[in-house]
Amino acid sequence: MRKHLIFLILTLLMAGGKIQASETLKKFSITLKPTGVLAIDGYYNDYTKLKDVLNLGLGLGLGLRYEINGNIYVDAGYSYNWLSVKEEYRPFAYEHQNPAFEMQTLSLNGSFFLKSGFFIEPYLTLGAGVSFWKFSEDTLGVGVWPAPGNPEESFSDSSPLLNIGVGIEVFAFSHFAFICEVKYNYLFSKNEIKFGTDDFTQQDFLTLSIGVIFNLRKK
Repeated sequence: MRKHLIFLILTLLMAGGKIQASETLKKFSITLKPTGVLAIDGYYNDYTKLKDVLNLGLGLGLGLRYEINGNIYVDAGYSYNWLSVKEEYRPFAYEHQNPAFEMQTLSLNGSFFLKSGFFIEPYLTLGAGVSFWKFSEDTLGVGVWPAPGNPEESFSDSSPLLNIGVGIEVFAFSHFAFICEVKYNYLFSKNEIKFGTDDFTQQDFLTLSIGVIFNLRKK
């Protein structure tokens, strides 16, 4: 009798654990966001802004989202962004190689949905992260420019980043939703010691993402 009771208790605990794990898993969503990227302020040198140097860029974001409750979510994300350098600003050594400004970012965001349970749901998002960026020699990201005032160093860095944005989700199917999101991103890229100059300042970017979210739980 005791063996049967122990077996029953263990079975119930295992079943309860599986149910709990299943319910926890259903709180996760996966996001995929193609993105347009625009440099909007910050100086490239003492008389030229970065937005004058770079073309409109493209990016791709991948994220994992966790639901705290129906209105609050936490998002962990990775994004890769690529903005080509305009011909007139390409260093002579790379003028035929299509050099670019590349930015890879790891971020953690909190998102607040203004309403929940509707076909269209607007939200606000705020977060921080770190960006690994560089001026590459060619389209494929091979090589790095020398720093403008210190040729022994590379024109690249890992810099803190803050972002704030707004977006909407539109639910299309039981597990899928479309997303449209605009974010302002502030990059703490100024590094006088490494770059040998204070002309390259903090930078900011505007991103527009239109993507899809896969929810593990049926909406």
